[in-house]
Order: sequence, then structure tokens, then C-alpha cells
Amino acid sequence: MRSHVFKPSSQYLIKLRVVISLVAVAILAGGVLMGLLMSLDRDIGLSGGLIVILVVGVLDVLWWIPGMLLSGPYYRSLSYEVQDDEVIVHVGILTKSVKHVPYRTVTNLQVKRDILDRWFFGLGTLNIQTAGMSGQKGAEESLVGLDNVQEVYELVATELRRFRGAMAPTGTGEEPELPGDAAGTLAAILDEVRGIRRRLES
Repeated sequence: MRSHVFKPSSQYLIKLRVVISLVAVAILAGGVLMGLLMSLDRDIGLSGGLIVILVVGVLDVLWWIPGMLLSGPYYRSLSYEVQDDEVIVHVGILTKSVKHVPYRTVTNLQVKRDILDRWFFGLGTLNIQTAGMSGQKGAEESLVGLDNVQEVYELVATELRRFRGAMAPTGTGEEPELPGDAAGTLAAILDEVRGIRRRLES
């Protein structure tokens, strides 16, 4: 069984931390704006507005620090295996998760690059959609943070075509080899069907 193992690029860890920090800055900016607007109210005043800004700032820092600390272990927990019959995704910090995506269920492969991926980090995500997710938004599984996303896409697409080709009937005209008992049973069934057909025709 062939197995190719991939890890996200180290740029993906930087991207995670940048995104967490941008969200924290956006929340803080919203808190400052809200505090300033509230300070215009005579009943609340400047002190009330400053309290709102302080509370938002403290709460913002309380989730930002764990987010930054956990981004490293989360990044290190990610790995992807491309095998000849499925893709396996390993992820998890406290609870380890192993997700198997068999090729027989795959309906679509999609390469996705957002603005940060394209302009700053040179990364991409391979989304694998399956029959179980049809009609729903999103993908069954996503291989995130890949700096060689096109290479991984081509590998998965090649393995998928090989798997489906092996499952399809052959066009060579040769009979597949069967175990001795199965071949005899199929020959007997074929003879019986031919006999029934002759009786029906006469």
C-alpha cells in the first residue's frame, strides 16, 4: 500500500497567529468605538465609556493569549496521508482525531486560496467533498496550510482516477481470474440462464 505523508507549511502557523491577532484587534477596535459612543451619553459619561473599553480589552486578551499558545500544538498535530484507497487526516491537541475519507465516496476536489494565502503566505487548502456532504456547504475534509497544494491535488486526483479505474470493468475483453469454486459456480449459473432463455424462445 502506497502512502504519502504531508505536513502543513510552517507559514501556516504564522498565518494562524496573524488571523487570531487580527480578530483580537478587530474586537478591541469595536470595543473602543462602542466605549467612545457610550461616553457621549450624559448618563454614562467618559468614565463609563472607559470602563467598557477596559472590560472589552481584558476579555479580548483573555482569549487571545490561549489562542496564540494553542496554535503551536494545533499546527504540530496536523498531518495528512494520501494512500491508494483513501486520504487520512490527523488532528487534535487534547483529543486526537483521525478522519478517513475513502475514494469511493469522493465527489469533488477543490483547491482554495484566500487573500492571505495568495498575497502573503503562498499557501493553499485542498477541500475533499464527498457524497455524504452533497447539498451541504463545506467539505468533508480539508487539507489546510499546504505550500505544495497543487502537487497534493494532482497526487490525490491521480490516486482517485487509479482507484476508480481499478473498480471499473476492464475493456480488454479478458475474463477476470476467479477462485476455482467461484468460477465453477458462475459457469453453472450461466448454463442455467442459457437453458431458461432457450425454453422461453421455443
